[in-house]
Amino acid sequence: MLHTMLVDGPCLLVNSNTATEIWKFDMRDEVFDCDVLVIGSGAAGLATAVTAAVLGLKVILTEHAAHIGGPSAISGGEVWVPLNRQAGGSANDSEEAAIGYLARVIGDNFDRDRVETYVRNAATALAFLEDNSHLKYELLETVVDYFTDLEGATKGLRSLGAVPFDGRRLGKHFKTIRSPMPASMIFGGMSLGRLDIPHFSRFTRSLPSLLHVCGMLAKHMRDRLLGHRRGTRMVMGNALVGRLTLTLIERKVALWTNTSTLELVRRHDRVLGAIVAHPSGRRQVNAHRAVVIATGSFSGNRQKQIEFLPHVRAGQQHRSHLPDTNDGSGLDLVRKLGGSIDNTLVQPAAFTPVSIIPRPDGADWLTPHFGDRAKPGVIVVDGSGNRIANEATNYHDFVGQMLRHSASKASAEFYLVTSHRHLRAYGLGRVPASPGRISPFLRNGYLLKGQTLSDLAGKLGIDAEGLVKTVAAHDSHAIRGDDPLFNKGGTAYERAAGDAANEPNPCVAPLGRDLSTQSG
Repeated sequence: MLHTMLVDGPCLLVNSNTATEIWKFDMRDEVFDCDVLVIGSGAAGLATAVTAAVLGLKVILTEHAAHIGGPSAISGGEVWVPLNRQAGGSANDSEEAAIGYLARVIGDNFDRDRVETYVRNAATALAFLEDNSHLKYELLETVVDYFTDLEGATKGLRSLGAVPFDGRRLGKHFKTIRSPMPASMIFGGMSLGRLDIPHFSRFTRSLPSLLHVCGMLAKHMRDRLLGHRRGTRMVMGNALVGRLTLTLIERKVALWTNTSTLELVRRHDRVLGAIVAHPSGRRQVNAHRAVVIATGSFSGNRQKQIEFLPHVRAGQQHRSHLPDTNDGSGLDLVRKLGGSIDNTLVQPAAFTPVSIIPRPDGADWLTPHFGDRAKPGVIVVDGSGNRIANEATNYHDFVGQMLRHSASKASAEFYLVTSHRHLRAYGLGRVPASPGRISPFLRNGYLLKGQTLSDLAGKLGIDAEGLVKTVAAHDSHAIRGDDPLFNKGGTAYERAAGDAANEPNPCVAPLGRDLSTQSG
């Protein structure tokens, strides 16, 4: 039997037998009912809300930030889905191959039940979302599995990218979607997708690429003239979020932004809803079927960084792309329920090497380095002028090498070194390939140029003799396409990120004498 003691202000609902607190609420709180309450508006939260709405359930989705999408909106938006229908049921893939591949990648942390469940259901789950929402994915035929040297890996069969989306279809809600990272846009807010970048790198040499680029520029000019704060062509993770959000809008799902979850409403071992802080005041949400916690990570919470990231615990610092609103509050909700957080993972975060772009107002932007490291004529060196790792390896593992190489230092800072010829051919970080201008980046210090290796080393403040020896050793083998030190270009994954026209190794070429660099 339950007894309620009314007082002036918050009320405490108590079980008379155990005298344990169940929840606190305020008699003045607005009360809302739903079947499913989803906390968090990243891809997981949006997909959950869409699924519940499609199944005929009443859904409320809350997001404590001002914008929808979280890290998903600034991500690549790609998914790894074996046996997807976009690949047409390729005979070159199978459940056994995908499970075996993951077992070899994961190693000691391999959880067979979880992996088998994912492999056997991911394609069906994605197909359900595509059939019942605006979500649409396309096969990335040039993308290979990260560890192509392992048995079970495939090429161009499992990676899918969100199809670009016209944000104008969102109407007034377009401005509610979190914008991509500033460093990932050009010309005052035009987003580039993975498949756009090759067109920009060859539009002076290819008519189809020229037409593609001109079409994008014309649409972007239209958007800016019509008063949009950024281009309405949404790509990658932004397109993923935009497509799912439009589905929720059409299905009349309540989307509450700037709404923090104060506490979960529970009775014994059941969660019945939540008390949330909405801009209009506190609200009590009664969820009759489920409460789903789909919140972001802890990148904006210093204490949780120390708890979960070994390098931060050891005193090293890093910069994060993610919104500061990723404060780990969802983890606190889980822990209050008695849940635990697994901190035994080999990689507790998705790491990416970044470089820092200074801005006139004193702030800065971060730009990621994905495929540019793999291009021929690019090496990464430390303060001694020595290379630190295989530059073409995947970004997760490359950052791991950065952290290990700088374990005794406060931060993992290194330098991407390339020749002027290769810089103009491929670009580097935020610096565009030809015919883009590099002078603005030389002026703001993002890009440094030396007439000689020693000159460049002096500008960087690194060991000149070490850099000279490193480049000489690299070039002596690179002229034949070899890299005996790290075997750059040794896997299909690495070669796919290089330049196929550069023979015999798409990832290796001598730097020569005219050099430029970026700090990362």
